[in-house]
Amino acid sequence: MKELIQRIVQKREKRGFVNDPLKIQLMITEEVGEISRELKKSWSMNYEDFDKDKLAEEIADTFTLLAALANAFDIDIQEAVESKFFGADEKRKWKSEQDSFQ
Repeated sequence: MKELIQRIVQKREKRGFVNDPLKIQLMITEEVGEISRELKKSWSMNYEDFDKDKLAEEIADTFTLLAALANAFDIDIQEAVESKFFGADEKRKWKSEQDSFQ
């Protein structure tokens, strides 16, 4: 993961992309909207056919920007996920979707 993030950071620098965290966050929001648009195509008859490859591109764009944001604050994404998702969240009591129907 670290190698992938470093490659992303280097390529973004080479291409002259913005590094301002606030601008990156705005771009993340835009990309998440594009993911939503692609997913809507999977069920709405009012749009062209769903394209999994296009969804993959939008997810990749979002991940790339998340990597840039993490890099701006010297955050190791893998370590953060391990700590939060597999660590701190283990202490929480989780309800499943099925619990809400009981």
